[in-house]
Amino acid sequence: MNKLHFKKKTTIFISALLIPAFFIFAGCGEQQVREEAETVFTEEDRVDMGRQPWVLDIEEATIASPDYRNTRWTGEYMQMVFMSLKPGEIIDLEVHNNHDQFIRIEQGEARVLMGETRDKLDFDKQVSDDWAVLIPAGYWHQVTNTGNVDLKLYTIYAPPEHPEGTNHRTYEEAEEYEHSHEH
Repeated sequence: MNKLHFKKKTTIFISALLIPAFFIFAGCGEQQVREEAETVFTEEDRVDMGRQPWVLDIEEATIASPDYRNTRWTGEYMQMVFMSLKPGEIIDLEVHNNHDQFIRIEQGEARVLMGETRDKLDFDKQVSDDWAVLIPAGYWHQVTNTGNVDLKLYTIYAPPEHPEGTNHRTYEEAEEYEHSHEH
């Protein structure tokens, strides 16, 4: 075998080993950065930043939020809330007669039911990462986490739905609050 042929075969062999190794290690580094970003969550991240200018990486902040409900920005005319639902958890059947609602799914899978009456939920869609849900005022709706991981979403109400600074760490805490504040 001549030197040129040997050199070419060696280069191909080394490339065949190094290229996959590069992608494996690059992927590990990316995963490590993602995991670190997801675990960095402090009490400051539970503070409602409303009524002042604010910018954020919405996807990163939504995924990092561990709480069932966390109001993050409450203004005079709208409110942004992060939510994290464990597998099987739901946003209970509800209706907002005086405002519209926008939901953006950042992680997970969900079933969305909607209808003009609580007994006729004829809108039934399966959604996942990167889907948006628009709920008109007066429509009954329910969202169920149908996946195997936490459903991470943010929702925007216009006008605000919850008192400024509302934070419920668990579904049970949110349920207790709702039952104690019924009209």
